[in-house]
Amino acid sequence: MKKFILKIIYLSLPILVIAIVMEILLRNIPNDYLLKSQYLDKHSSEIETLILGSSHAFYGLNPVCFSSKTFNAANIAQTLNYDYEIIKKYQNNFKNLKTIVLPISYFTLYKKLETAPESWRVKNYMIYYKMHCSKSITYYSEVLCNRIYINIIRLISYYVLGDPTISCSDLGWGNTYNSKNAKDLVKSGKDAARRYTVKDIYSDMNQQIFKENVFILESILRWSKKNNIKILLFTPPGYKTYSENLNPVQMETTINTTREICLKYDNCIYINLQSDTNFVASDYYDGDHLSEIGAKKLSVFINKIINEWKKAHTHSSILKH
Repeated sequence: MKKFILKIIYLSLPILVIAIVMEILLRNIPNDYLLKSQYLDKHSSEIETLILGSSHAFYGLNPVCFSSKTFNAANIAQTLNYDYEIIKKYQNNFKNLKTIVLPISYFTLYKKLETAPESWRVKNYMIYYKMHCSKSITYYSEVLCNRIYINIIRLISYYVLGDPTISCSDLGWGNTYNSKNAKDLVKSGKDAARRYTVKDIYSDMNQQIFKENVFILESILRWSKKNNIKILLFTPPGYKTYSENLNPVQMETTINTTREICLKYDNCIYINLQSDTNFVASDYYDGDHLSEIGAKKLSVFINKIINEWKKAHTHSSILKH
Protein backbone atom coordinates (compact mmCIF):
# COMPACT_ATOMS: atom_id res chain seq x y z
CA MET A 1 0.00 0.00 0.00
CA LYS A 2 2.82 2.36 0.91
CA LYS A 3 4.54 1.68 -2.43
CA PHE A 4 1.29 2.31 -4.27
CA ILE A 5 0.83 5.69 -2.57
CA LEU A 6 4.44 6.66 -3.30
CA LYS A 7 3.94 5.69 -6.93
CA ILE A 8 0.82 7.87 -7.18
CA ILE A 9 2.73 10.79 -5.65
CA TYR A 10 5.64 10.21 -8.01
CA LEU A 11 3.37 10.15 -11.06
CA SER A 12 1.36 13.18 -9.86
CA LEU A 13 4.39 15.33 -9.09
CA PRO A 14 5.10 16.41 -12.71
CA ILE A 15 1.44 17.38 -13.17
CA LEU A 16 1.51 19.40 -9.95
CA VAL A 17 4.72 21.18 -11.00
CA ILE A 18 3.25 22.00 -14.43
CA ALA A 19 0.06 23.32 -12.79
CA ILE A 20 2.06 25.54 -10.41
CA VAL A 21 4.21 26.92 -13.24
CA MET A 22 1.10 27.58 -15.34
CA GLU A 23 -0.57 29.33 -12.41
CA ILE A 24 2.44 31.62 -11.93
CA LEU A 25 2.71 32.39 -15.65
CA LEU A 26 -1.02 33.08 -15.98
CA ARG A 27 -1.02 35.41 -12.98
CA ASN A 28 1.86 37.38 -14.48
CA ILE A 29 -0.06 38.18 -17.65
CA PRO A 30 -1.12 41.85 -17.39
CA ASN A 31 -4.90 42.29 -17.18
CA ASP A 32 -7.52 44.97 -16.54
CA TYR A 33 -8.36 43.73 -13.04
CA LEU A 34 -4.76 43.88 -11.87
CA LEU A 35 -4.33 47.33 -13.43
CA LYS A 36 -7.41 48.63 -11.63
CA SER A 37 -6.61 47.08 -8.27
CA GLN A 38 -3.06 48.46 -8.40
CA TYR A 39 -4.36 51.91 -9.30
CA LEU A 40 -6.83 51.84 -6.42
CA ASP A 41 -4.12 50.60 -4.05
CA LYS A 42 -1.99 53.62 -4.90
CA HIS A 43 -4.46 56.38 -5.76
CA SER A 44 -7.82 55.67 -4.10
CA SER A 45 -7.26 58.55 -1.67
CA GLU A 46 -7.03 60.98 -4.61
CA ILE A 47 -10.18 59.92 -6.48
CA GLU A 48 -13.08 62.39 -6.46
CA THR A 49 -15.41 60.59 -8.87
CA LEU A 50 -15.54 56.79 -8.95
CA ILE A 51 -17.19 54.93 -11.82
CA LEU A 52 -18.47 51.44 -11.07
CA GLY A 53 -20.64 48.94 -12.92
CA SER A 54 -20.64 46.59 -15.88
CA SER A 55 -19.43 46.89 -19.49
CA HIS A 56 -21.93 49.71 -20.12
CA ALA A 57 -19.84 51.91 -17.82
CA PHE A 58 -16.51 50.26 -18.66
CA TYR A 59 -16.83 51.25 -22.33
CA GLY A 60 -19.23 54.16 -21.89
CA LEU A 61 -17.50 56.51 -19.43
CA ASN A 62 -14.07 57.99 -20.08
CA PRO A 63 -12.48 59.62 -16.99
CA VAL A 64 -10.52 62.16 -19.06
CA CYS A 65 -13.85 63.83 -19.95
CA PHE A 66 -14.60 64.59 -16.31
CA SER A 67 -13.53 67.82 -14.61
CA SER A 68 -12.87 66.05 -11.28
CA LYS A 69 -10.20 63.41 -10.66
CA THR A 70 -12.02 60.35 -11.96
CA PHE A 71 -11.30 56.63 -12.20
CA ASN A 72 -13.28 53.92 -13.97
CA ALA A 73 -13.42 50.79 -11.79
CA ALA A 74 -16.18 49.18 -13.89
CA ASN A 75 -15.57 45.93 -15.69
CA ILE A 76 -17.21 43.51 -18.10
CA ALA A 77 -20.06 41.61 -16.39
CA GLN A 78 -19.34 43.29 -13.04
CA THR A 79 -22.38 42.94 -10.81
CA LEU A 80 -23.59 45.03 -7.89
CA ASN A 81 -22.11 42.74 -5.26
CA TYR A 82 -18.62 43.34 -6.67
CA ASP A 83 -19.24 47.08 -6.97
CA TYR A 84 -19.97 46.98 -3.26
CA GLU A 85 -16.95 44.77 -2.52
CA ILE A 86 -14.69 47.32 -4.24
CA ILE A 87 -16.22 50.10 -2.15
CA LYS A 88 -15.76 48.12 1.07
CA LYS A 89 -12.17 47.19 0.25
CA TYR A 90 -11.11 50.81 -0.24
CA GLN A 91 -13.65 52.62 1.96
CA ASN A 92 -11.04 53.83 4.44
CA ASN A 93 -8.90 55.24 1.63
CA PHE A 94 -11.59 57.26 -0.17
CA LYS A 95 -10.60 60.50 1.56
CA ASN A 96 -11.57 62.77 -1.35
CA LEU A 97 -14.40 60.78 -2.93
CA LYS A 98 -17.38 63.02 -3.70
CA THR A 99 -19.40 61.12 -6.31
CA ILE A 100 -20.02 57.52 -7.40
CA VAL A 101 -21.43 56.90 -10.88
CA LEU A 102 -23.23 53.59 -11.28
CA PRO A 103 -25.21 52.24 -14.26
CA ILE A 104 -28.49 50.42 -13.67
CA SER A 105 -28.97 48.49 -16.88
CA TYR A 106 -31.80 46.24 -18.03
CA PHE A 107 -30.12 43.24 -16.41
CA THR A 108 -28.53 44.83 -13.32
CA LEU A 109 -31.12 43.89 -10.70
CA TYR A 110 -31.52 40.36 -12.06
CA LYS A 111 -27.89 39.35 -12.41
CA LYS A 112 -25.41 37.73 -10.07
CA LEU A 113 -21.98 36.94 -11.47
CA GLU A 114 -21.72 33.62 -9.65
CA THR A 115 -24.77 32.27 -11.51
CA ALA A 116 -24.07 33.94 -14.86
CA PRO A 117 -22.42 32.39 -17.95
CA GLU A 118 -19.32 34.45 -17.17
CA SER A 119 -19.00 33.19 -13.60
CA TRP A 120 -15.33 32.40 -14.30
CA ARG A 121 -14.69 36.13 -13.92
CA VAL A 122 -15.21 35.78 -10.16
CA LYS A 123 -11.61 34.55 -9.90
CA ASN A 124 -10.37 37.93 -11.11
CA TYR A 125 -11.70 39.58 -7.96
CA MET A 126 -10.32 36.88 -5.67
CA ILE A 127 -6.87 36.79 -7.29
CA TYR A 128 -6.18 40.36 -8.45
CA TYR A 129 -8.30 42.39 -6.02
CA LYS A 130 -7.35 39.95 -3.25
CA MET A 131 -10.94 39.60 -2.11
CA HIS A 132 -12.05 36.68 0.03
CA CYS A 133 -15.81 36.61 -0.46
CA SER A 134 -16.07 33.39 -2.49
CA LYS A 135 -16.42 30.05 -0.73
CA SER A 136 -15.29 28.09 -3.79
CA ILE A 137 -11.58 27.24 -3.99
CA THR A 138 -11.89 27.18 -7.79
CA TYR A 139 -12.17 30.97 -7.91
CA TYR A 140 -8.79 31.40 -6.23
CA SER A 141 -6.90 29.77 -9.09
CA GLU A 142 -6.38 30.59 -12.77
CA VAL A 143 -5.65 26.95 -13.59
CA LEU A 144 -8.73 25.57 -11.87
CA CYS A 145 -11.11 28.20 -13.19
CA ASN A 146 -10.58 27.73 -16.94
CA ARG A 147 -10.28 24.74 -19.21
CA ILE A 148 -6.72 23.69 -19.97
CA TYR A 149 -6.90 24.61 -23.66
CA ILE A 150 -8.06 28.14 -22.81
CA ASN A 151 -5.12 28.62 -20.47
CA ILE A 152 -2.69 27.27 -23.08
CA ILE A 153 -4.09 29.70 -25.67
CA ARG A 154 -3.67 32.57 -23.18
CA LEU A 155 -0.06 31.60 -22.48
CA ILE A 156 0.83 31.31 -26.18
CA SER A 157 -1.01 34.52 -27.02
CA TYR A 158 0.96 36.57 -24.47
CA TYR A 159 4.35 34.87 -24.08
CA VAL A 160 4.84 33.69 -27.68
CA LEU A 161 2.81 36.02 -29.89
CA GLY A 162 3.03 39.10 -27.68
CA ASP A 163 -0.66 39.93 -28.09
CA PRO A 164 -1.94 42.84 -25.94
CA THR A 165 -3.82 41.80 -22.83
CA ILE A 166 -4.92 45.18 -21.48
CA SER A 167 -8.17 46.53 -22.91
CA CYS A 168 -8.46 49.76 -20.95
CA SER A 169 -6.70 53.09 -20.47
CA ASP A 170 -4.57 53.93 -17.45
CA LEU A 171 -7.71 55.43 -15.88
CA GLY A 172 -9.76 52.28 -16.46
CA TRP A 173 -11.83 53.19 -19.53
CA GLY A 174 -12.43 50.32 -21.97
CA ASN A 175 -10.93 51.75 -25.16
CA THR A 176 -11.19 48.83 -27.59
CA TYR A 177 -14.75 49.45 -28.84
CA ASN A 178 -13.76 51.65 -31.76
CA SER A 179 -16.35 53.09 -34.13
CA LYS A 180 -14.25 51.97 -37.12
CA ASN A 181 -14.94 48.36 -36.14
CA ALA A 182 -18.59 48.82 -35.15
CA LYS A 183 -20.85 45.77 -35.26
CA ASP A 184 -24.15 45.34 -37.09
CA LEU A 185 -26.42 47.39 -34.82
CA VAL A 186 -29.58 45.58 -35.87
CA LYS A 187 -28.31 42.08 -35.18
CA SER A 188 -26.21 42.91 -32.11
CA GLY A 189 -29.06 44.91 -30.58
CA LYS A 190 -31.55 42.06 -30.91
CA ASP A 191 -28.99 39.51 -29.72
CA ALA A 192 -28.13 41.56 -26.62
CA ALA A 193 -31.80 42.07 -25.72
CA ARG A 194 -32.38 38.33 -26.00
CA ARG A 195 -29.24 37.54 -23.98
CA TYR A 196 -30.12 39.89 -21.11
CA THR A 197 -33.79 38.98 -20.85
CA VAL A 198 -34.58 36.84 -17.83
CA LYS A 199 -36.77 33.88 -18.80
CA ASP A 200 -38.95 34.10 -15.71
CA ILE A 201 -38.43 37.13 -13.52
CA TYR A 202 -40.93 35.72 -11.01
CA SER A 203 -39.11 32.44 -10.39
CA ASP A 204 -37.87 31.89 -6.84
CA MET A 205 -34.22 32.12 -7.92
CA ASN A 206 -34.63 35.33 -9.91
CA GLN A 207 -36.74 36.95 -7.22
CA GLN A 208 -34.04 36.09 -4.68
CA ILE A 209 -31.34 37.62 -6.90
CA PHE A 210 -33.53 40.70 -7.39
CA LYS A 211 -34.02 41.13 -3.62
CA GLU A 212 -30.30 40.66 -2.97
CA ASN A 213 -29.39 43.29 -5.57
CA VAL A 214 -31.92 45.77 -4.20
CA PHE A 215 -30.43 45.24 -0.74
CA ILE A 216 -26.88 45.75 -2.08
CA LEU A 217 -27.90 48.89 -3.98
CA GLU A 218 -29.46 50.34 -0.84
CA SER A 219 -26.36 49.35 1.14
CA ILE A 220 -24.22 51.32 -1.30
CA LEU A 221 -26.56 54.30 -0.95
CA ARG A 222 -26.56 54.12 2.85
CA TRP A 223 -22.77 53.91 2.99
CA SER A 224 -22.50 56.84 0.59
CA LYS A 225 -24.94 58.96 2.56
CA LYS A 226 -23.11 58.22 5.79
CA ASN A 227 -19.88 59.41 4.17
CA ASN A 228 -21.39 62.46 2.41
CA ILE A 229 -20.87 60.96 -1.04
CA LYS A 230 -23.31 61.53 -3.90
CA ILE A 231 -24.54 58.66 -6.07
CA LEU A 232 -25.52 59.17 -9.69
CA LEU A 233 -27.47 56.21 -11.04
CA PHE A 234 -28.21 56.04 -14.75
CA THR A 235 -29.73 53.63 -17.22
CA PRO A 236 -27.37 53.76 -20.21
CA PRO A 237 -28.50 54.45 -23.77
CA GLY A 238 -29.17 51.58 -26.15
CA TYR A 239 -29.68 51.50 -29.89
CA LYS A 240 -33.32 51.18 -30.96
CA THR A 241 -32.99 47.51 -31.95
CA TYR A 242 -31.88 46.82 -28.39
CA SER A 243 -34.41 49.01 -26.59
CA GLU A 244 -37.34 47.87 -28.72
CA ASN A 245 -36.70 44.19 -28.00
CA LEU A 246 -36.49 44.34 -24.22
CA ASN A 247 -39.11 42.69 -22.04
CA PRO A 248 -41.18 45.72 -20.93
CA VAL A 249 -42.00 44.15 -17.55
CA GLN A 250 -38.33 43.54 -16.72
CA MET A 251 -37.35 47.02 -17.92
CA GLU A 252 -40.19 48.83 -16.14
CA THR A 253 -39.57 46.94 -12.91
CA THR A 254 -35.89 47.90 -13.06
CA ILE A 255 -36.60 51.57 -13.79
CA ASN A 256 -39.42 51.94 -11.25
CA THR A 257 -37.50 50.14 -8.51
CA THR A 258 -34.40 52.25 -9.09
CA ARG A 259 -36.45 55.45 -9.10
CA GLU A 260 -38.23 54.52 -5.87
CA ILE A 261 -34.97 53.64 -4.14
CA CYS A 262 -33.26 56.81 -5.31
CA LEU A 263 -36.07 59.05 -4.08
CA LYS A 264 -35.50 57.70 -0.55
CA TYR A 265 -32.00 59.17 -0.43
CA ASP A 266 -31.19 62.84 -0.85
CA ASN A 267 -27.65 61.96 -1.95
CA CYS A 268 -28.93 60.15 -5.06
CA ILE A 269 -30.18 61.08 -8.51
CA TYR A 270 -31.36 58.73 -11.25
CA ILE A 271 -31.27 59.44 -14.98
CA ASN A 272 -32.93 57.17 -17.53
CA LEU A 273 -31.13 57.42 -20.89
CA GLN A 274 -32.40 54.09 -22.27
CA SER A 275 -34.06 55.61 -25.35
CA ASP A 276 -32.36 59.01 -25.36
CA THR A 277 -32.50 60.35 -28.93
CA ASN A 278 -29.32 62.39 -28.44
CA PHE A 279 -27.44 59.15 -29.03
CA VAL A 280 -27.48 58.19 -32.70
CA ALA A 281 -26.21 55.19 -34.68
CA SER A 282 -22.68 56.58 -35.02
CA ASP A 283 -22.39 56.69 -31.21
CA TYR A 284 -22.68 52.92 -30.86
CA TYR A 285 -20.15 50.13 -31.20
CA ASP A 286 -22.89 47.53 -31.00
CA GLY A 287 -26.55 47.47 -30.02
CA ASP A 288 -25.99 48.15 -26.31
CA HIS A 289 -22.44 49.53 -26.05
CA LEU A 290 -21.12 52.95 -26.99
CA SER A 291 -18.08 53.50 -29.17
CA GLU A 292 -15.38 56.02 -28.28
CA ILE A 293 -17.59 58.67 -29.94
CA GLY A 294 -20.62 57.82 -27.83
CA ALA A 295 -18.47 57.40 -24.72
CA LYS A 296 -17.24 60.96 -25.05
CA LYS A 297 -20.81 62.23 -25.47
CA LEU A 298 -22.07 60.29 -22.44
CA SER A 299 -19.07 61.23 -20.30
CA VAL A 300 -19.43 64.93 -21.05
CA PHE A 301 -23.15 64.72 -20.24
CA ILE A 302 -22.66 62.88 -16.93
CA ASN A 303 -19.88 65.29 -15.95
CA LYS A 304 -22.23 68.20 -16.66
CA ILE A 305 -24.94 66.67 -14.47
CA ILE A 306 -22.47 66.17 -11.62
CA ASN A 307 -21.30 69.78 -11.83
CA GLU A 308 -24.90 71.08 -11.95
CA TRP A 309 -25.76 68.89 -8.97
CA LYS A 310 -22.94 70.37 -6.94
CA LYS A 311 -24.32 73.84 -7.61
CA ALA A 312 -27.98 72.92 -7.07
CA HIS A 313 -27.49 71.28 -3.64
CA THR A 314 -30.57 69.13 -4.32
CA HIS A 315 -31.33 65.96 -6.21
CA SER A 316 -34.92 66.73 -7.22
CA SER A 317 -34.14 69.72 -9.44
CA ILE A 318 -32.22 67.67 -12.01
CA LEU A 319 -33.84 64.25 -11.59
CA LYS A 320 -34.65 62.89 -15.06
CA HIS A 321 -37.60 60.62 -15.68
